[in-house]
Amino acid sequence: MKLFIYEHITSGALVDQTLPDSLAQEGDVMLSAILQDCHALKQCEIFMLRDVRLPAISIIDLDTRHYCHWVSFSSDFQHLWEQCLDDADAVFIIAPETGNVLTQLQQQVLNANKIILGCLPTSIALTTNKLACDQHLAKHDVATPQSSIASNWSQQKFESADGYIMKPIDGAGCIDTLRFDSGADLEHYLAQQTTDILSHALIQKYITGIPASLSLLMSAYDCIVLATNRQKIVRKKNKLIFNGCIVNGIEQHVFSLSQATELAIQIQRAIPGLWGFVGVDIVLANKQAYVIDINPRLTTSYIGLQQSLALNPMSLLFTMQEEGMAALPNIGQRQQVEITL
Repeated sequence: MKLFIYEHITSGALVDQTLPDSLAQEGDVMLSAILQDCHALKQCEIFMLRDVRLPAISIIDLDTRHYCHWVSFSSDFQHLWEQCLDDADAVFIIAPETGNVLTQLQQQVLNANKIILGCLPTSIALTTNKLACDQHLAKHDVATPQSSIASNWSQQKFESADGYIMKPIDGAGCIDTLRFDSGADLEHYLAQQTTDILSHALIQKYITGIPASLSLLMSAYDCIVLATNRQKIVRKKNKLIFNGCIVNGIEQHVFSLSQATELAIQIQRAIPGLWGFVGVDIVLANKQAYVIDINPRLTTSYIGLQQSLALNPMSLLFTMQEEGMAALPNIGQRQQVEITL
C-alpha cells in the first residue's frame, strides 16, 4: 500500500510563517509514532511532506520503501501535496480542526478518490464548532458543560460556582484556553476584547474534577476503547496548558472500561462519520463524565498506545479497515504509560 502520511504543522504548509513551537513539537512526536508503527507493517510504502527547517526523520531516510518530499518554499507546497495525493492509495492526516483545516484536507482526499484513513468531513465540521457540537450532544443526552458564544454573554450568561472557561470556538487542545474564577473576572476580560475575538470564542462552565480523555478506534458501526487517559493540565495565571497525559491512567473504580465504552457508543450514535482514531476530552466529576471536546483525529495519547496495549495501533486500524472490527485481536493489557510534552 502506498500510504501518504501528512502532519500539517510540520509538512511545509507553514513554511513562510513562524512555526508554532508547541504545536510543531506535538505534531512531530505524533508523526514519529505513526511512522514507526507503519514502518513495522511491511505492506506500507510511506511518503510524506516535511518543512525544510525541521530535522530529518531517520525511519524515512534509512528505508528505501519510504520517501520524504522537502518543502522549501510556499510555492512548492501545493504541487507536492497534489503529487502525493496522486501517488497515494490511502491517506492518513494529522491536522488541527482550527480554521476548518482538517475538514478541508479530508475533503480534498475524498475528491481525489483516495482511501481516507480518518473521519468524514461532515463529522469533522460538526465537532470543529464547539458550540454546535455541545448543543448536538446535549440533544442526544450526552452530558456537556453549559456553554455560550462570548459575543452573546450579556444575554446568555449563566452562573458557575467553580468559574468559567473561555476558548476558541474551533480550537485544538488547550491552545488559547483561559480560566476565570468568577463571573466578574470573566466580564472584566470580555470588556477588553474586540468584537471579532468575542464572536469566535466559547464560554463554558468550568467543572471541577479529573481531566481525562478517551482514545477510541471507530468503524462505521462499532467502536472500541483503546485507552482512558489522565490528562496533565496545569494553570499558569489564567491560562490552561496541556503538558501530556498518562495513557490508561484512569483507574477502573474511577471510570470503568464499560462506562467508557457506553459513552463512546453514545457519541458514535450521535455523530455518524467518526471513523478511525478519535479522541474525546472529558471531565470526571460527581460520578458523571462530561464531554468537553471531541477530536476527530489522532491525539497525543497515541504516542503511548503501543507500549500500553502491547499491540501496534496502526495494525489495528488496517485490520479494521480491511476485515472489520470483529477481526481485531483481544486487548490483553492496558498498562499505564506517561507522556510528557
